[in-house]
Amino acid sequence: MSRGGTKLTLTDNDTNQISSAMDTPPQSPDPTLLLPRDSYYQLIHTLRAALPPPVIDSPEDLARRDNAAIAHVASLLPATADEASVAAQLVAANAAAMDCLRLAQEHRGDPKLFLKSNAMAISMMRQAQTARTLLQRVQAERQRLAADGAATDKATWTEYCAIWLMTDALGGARPAAVAEPPPPAAQPQAEEPVADPNAEAEQYAILHPQLAAHIYALGGLPETVMPGLDPTINPPAPELVQAIITGNSPALRALDTSARQQSG
Repeated sequence: MSRGGTKLTLTDNDTNQISSAMDTPPQSPDPTLLLPRDSYYQLIHTLRAALPPPVIDSPEDLARRDNAAIAHVASLLPATADEASVAAQLVAANAAAMDCLRLAQEHRGDPKLFLKSNAMAISMMRQAQTARTLLQRVQAERQRLAADGAATDKATWTEYCAIWLMTDALGGARPAAVAEPPPPAAQPQAEEPVADPNAEAEQYAILHPQLAAHIYALGGLPETVMPGLDPTINPPAPELVQAIITGNSPALRALDTSARQQSG
């Protein structure tokens, strides 16, 4: 089967992968970069509990603090659950060091408290540096074992997935702690939420990049049974398939980039 003049061949491994018939191997996201949702859920909520209070005690500043921590963890490019855990330790230690420096400035008039806070800041800075060194060592070992190295597009995909999964675990793009109102005496029957094919396609492309790339490359579901994708057993809904083919989100645009690289 072909699309855009490129012959597509399916390899039989843990996930469906689209391979070009040309000598250049396809550039597709490494499946190991897609970390389990539960790992990031646990990671970000544990990290939030370890961070100093926000600048101002308000939901908006709490959201800014959480988003800054998410951006910091993601910028460290964790590609496994182990790397993500070490990255979170680095972020927590760095935040604690900065908070100790703030306390030292607040107690400049008290030599004892000033020296104690300053010493704590230095200790936490050392812990942050130790975590950074460990993370770099773990990442270097992973890259050494990888046959194809760490390409820039893979690093970008890793950071995108890290940000998406952590913010999704907090329930939205701007996480904030908001007190839940007391439950009312009686609740009317809630309406069924309206499905959003574009959002479902985005999530499908992130969780199943190889399957989504295959659907995109073919312009629809395959006509015959393939490993991991049987069009006769629980196939994606037509609306979802169409959204994968025509979507314009970052994850779906990556499918188009992958297809162009294969055809090139």
